[in-house]
Amino acid sequence: MKLENKEATVLKKGKNYVKFHRLLAKAETEGRLDGKHQCPVCGMRYLSGPEADDCCRVISD
Repeated sequence: MKLENKEATVLKKGKNYVKFHRLLAKAETEGRLDGKHQCPVCGMRYLSGPEADDCCRVISD
């Protein structure tokens, strides 16, 4: 019985969404996922410090 419940909670891969994977790849190359510098307001990541500092400054100004 425990085995059946465990199998029911395992995530299974759904459809392959091409647009999502393209946007994900673009975000990775721009450094928005694994960049070293992080915006102090929203947490978005960037490859350079000035980009991270300017991220939410435009919104708050």
